Parts: sequence; C-alpha cells; structure tokens
Amino acid sequence: METVFLFLDIDGVVNTSVNAESQFLGTYQGIDLRGSPSPYVQPFLHAVDRAEHIRPFWMSSGWREHANIWNRWTGIAPWTVGYPIDFGKARYVMGRYGKQLNLDEIDDSKTICVLYHSGNIPKIVWIEDGFSQSAMTWAKLDPRVTLINTIHPEDPSLLGIQNWNIGLILETLNIKLEI
Repeated sequence: METVFLFLDIDGVVNTSVNAESQFLGTYQGIDLRGSPSPYVQPFLHAVDRAEHIRPFWMSSGWREHANIWNRWTGIAPWTVGYPIDFGKARYVMGRYGKQLNLDEIDDSKTICVLYHSGNIPKIVWIEDGFSQSAMTWAKLDPRVTLINTIHPEDPSLLGIQNWNIGLILETLNIKLEI
C-alpha cells in the first residue's frame, strides 16, 4: 500500500465548539487543557495510529507543540508536529514554490509547512477547516494532493470530523473505524 502523509489540523477538525461540553485532555506545564471533540475523533485517531501506511503530522496553529496532548488523551503514540517550521525551512519552500503558488510567508504558513514535509511522497491528504488559495492551487497542480475541508458546504455550524464527512475521510485514507 502506498505511503500517505496525513496533515491534520486540530481546531475546526478534531476540536470543535459545536459539540457538547468540553472534555479534560490532559495537563501541560501545570495548565489543564480541554477540548470538544466529536464522537468520531478517538476512533479516527486510533485508526490512523493503526494504519502502517499513514504517516500523520499535526498542523495546528493554535495547539502547535501541544498538539500531542490529543495523542495522550487518545492513548496513542505521539505524532510529528509539523507546524510551525523554522525560518530556514520556510525560506527554502518560498524559494522553490513561492512564485508558482503565490505564497505569502504569513498567510500561507501552513501551506509552506505542508510543502516542506511532503517531499516526494506519493499521496498527501490534508484535513483542515478551510484552505488558503495557495493550498487549493497546489492541489490543482499536484495530483498527489487531496484536500478535505471540514466546514460543511451548506451549514458551517457542522464543523469538524462528523457524520457528514467521516465516510470520505476514511475512504481517502483507506482506513476503518473500530467503534
């Protein structure tokens, strides 16, 4: 099975405010961290963890280095935290793709990070609650890239990994949930 690099955002994908009360996720440097995951989040994270063909990366501008609190909450091994990258790596990507994708160092920082980490992997799946124009342009130009937007097209309050999109996500990643 071909290797898939999965780039997964947290807020708006894994952590949504539309769900019932927030849950305790864990403590980091004495601070209690809480989140509001959909019922699909734990089984989904377990399925990704079990899938030998998927290499997952957290791409969260809000959680950054704290992203792996979700792994601890789920009881799985930590993932690579792919966002942010250092200035030198961002400059490399800007030099290589900047003009083609019309990249802005600030507005397109997640796209820059995904480009940096993706390399020559045959399949790239990026799950996010809305994409920058540069990400959408890259996906049109590069057949390896699949973008999955977790904002419902008709009802933006249906946000995150939910009943309406879980089938597409599982099919795209070639995984199954064990509930």
